[in-house]
Amino acid sequence: MKKIVINTSLLLMLSSSLMASSINSEQKSSTWYKDAQNILNARIKTIQNNHKAKNIILFVGDGMGVSTITAARILDGQNKGHTGEENMLSFDKFPYSGLVKTYNTDSQTADSAGTMTAMVTGVKTKKGVLSISEFSNRADCNGSKGHEVKTILEIAEEMKKSTGIVSTARLTHATPAATFAHSADRDWEHKAQGDCKDIAKQFVDFSYGDGIDVARGGGRREFMPKDAKK
Repeated sequence: MKKIVINTSLLLMLSSSLMASSINSEQKSSTWYKDAQNILNARIKTIQNNHKAKNIILFVGDGMGVSTITAARILDGQNKGHTGEENMLSFDKFPYSGLVKTYNTDSQTADSAGTMTAMVTGVKTKKGVLSISEFSNRADCNGSKGHEVKTILEIAEEMKKSTGIVSTARLTHATPAATFAHSADRDWEHKAQGDCKDIAKQFVDFSYGDGIDVARGGGRREFMPKDAKK
């Protein structure tokens, strides 16, 4: 029973009962969002769980598809002096595992921006955009306005929860940035088109709840003024 506590809590947090009044009509009416809600609600009804998780951690192994993990498993085993295939990585030993297929609405080969957007908003979108719906084109500042989709981090802050982002990449890089920024282009880390805010500026100006409580990662250069010494 305890093994499914975190999974159940994340499902509940993403469920329509908690998010219905918090997200806009475009996000709620998205086919991707509605289909996911139906599946989540059906799963929640079948899980008998009276426990309550204290914390929820969404751990994303960016780019870790089956082939990449297989190569890493074999190399790790060979480095230990074995043939490699019989080796098991730490997460191979988890009590539960599953497979996820990734793609964007305009690309079979997904990128981090669109896929992380799907993870944290429940809405599938185009390649290269951050927490913007599929009804906006990449790099279109004006066209993206009004198509922002709210993230689970923003919702958690509205619920007075403590939040944090920890990344081995830049904080303004696509995967971490999708949790707090709404950008028509993942490359607008420190400079955006038109009057749109760049990703670094959105991080600094984040206004949900009492703000992001913990942020650890790289990308100091993205927050430096243009005339700062290197």
